[in-house]
Amino acid sequence: IITEDDKRVLAEAIKDLQFATGKATILNTSYPSLDRVASLVVEKNFSLKLAGHTDDVGSDAANLKLSKNRAEAVKAYLVKKGANPSRIEATGYGETQPIETNKTNEGRQKNRRVEFSLF
Repeated sequence: IITEDDKRVLAEAIKDLQFATGKATILNTSYPSLDRVASLVVEKNFSLKLAGHTDDVGSDAANLKLSKNRAEAVKAYLVKKGANPSRIEATGYGETQPIETNKTNEGRQKNRRVEFSLF
């Protein structure tokens, strides 16, 4: 059963997750939130889907690769913290699913994300 607390842990991790510009390197400031996600996945034996997204800066192919690599980087971090790799799916969607406009810096920032879904 996924609780409201579980959903809050994921929402915080999504909000706190940051990468080096143009890379799949997770910034250290993201670790506390990711550690809470790892604990949640391990303790409750949840499965997790990671969906990587980018803004529209750069080529479609580069963005697809970057989004996949970022989702895979999050998976690798969670596995390092004890999560079962067979229970985590990492997919990249590139720039195909924006949640904001790509015409502003703020919108592009929101489109650069990795979403977490428990199941």
